[in-house]
Amino acid sequence: MKSVTKRIYLIDFSLAVLGYTLFVLFDILNKKLTGSYHVTQIIFVNSISALLPIILFIQSRNGWVKLKKVNLKIHLLRASLMFLTMLAFITSLAHLPLVLMYSIAFTAPLMLTIGANLFLNEKVGWRRYTAIIVGFIGVIISLDPINEPINKYILLTFLCPFLMAISWLIVRKYGQTENVYSFLIYGKIFLLIFSGIFLFTKITPMSLDDFILNFTSGIIRGIALIFIINSARHLPSSLFAPTQYIQIFAGATFGFFIFGEIPTLNNYLGNILIIGAGLYIIIREITLSKKIVTVAARPATVPIGAKE
Repeated sequence: MKSVTKRIYLIDFSLAVLGYTLFVLFDILNKKLTGSYHVTQIIFVNSISALLPIILFIQSRNGWVKLKKVNLKIHLLRASLMFLTMLAFITSLAHLPLVLMYSIAFTAPLMLTIGANLFLNEKVGWRRYTAIIVGFIGVIISLDPINEPINKYILLTFLCPFLMAISWLIVRKYGQTENVYSFLIYGKIFLLIFSGIFLFTKITPMSLDDFILNFTSGIIRGIALIFIINSARHLPSSLFAPTQYIQIFAGATFGFFIFGEIPTLNNYLGNILIIGAGLYIIIREITLSKKIVTVAARPATVPIGAKE
């Protein structure tokens, strides 16, 4: 029985790693498109295609009946934050290296811990606050502001983890009665609506090759979400939560081979501190039986108490 459990865990762990790696591939395809098309157009197309694997997933799990009773206000608010996050992130993709983008993005667990302490009255001790400080020092080292001036795209990217933290806090406080399918389907529908509103004034005719890239990126995102959701359901938090950090390594690797982005020594040193701080917070939470980052590491489509 133990060997079977280990095998299942290994499969789910691999799927989680693959899912987060696919998220990086999604970002890479978007990065290739940002120079030619407005971000809202990119989001609109890939939101349509992301629905395809999601619809198949819900159909295979007979999940449609569980979409009848939902809190649309929660989904509207969360989708609004998701839209703004994607808008900021994809806009910055055209101007910043992937490794730097992920250095900034992974301040999200640090912001989550602070937010849970301040707004949800979760107890956070000095050890985790020390880890938070170390993590932010890592971001500063990676940014290297002495040699590389802070530009508007770096500031815009910082908006992403901040909005992600707010989104999770809202789900944590108000969305625990929602089921996983409602977060998946309504999130994409509202993304379509938001991006569609701006699309009419920003639309640019797409070449067939670019449309295929854009459409494929959405399918990749949908598949990645399904992989991560399934893994999040089965894996213990101690195994699942660290898998998200593969994005930093994948971002640095793909950035080098595809875009010729060479990570600096500061990027390496800073990311070591960022990853170390995040993992320490996860380990500390497991030790104390707390659930802030360890649960928030699961996608927002798998909120605490989520029901299938």
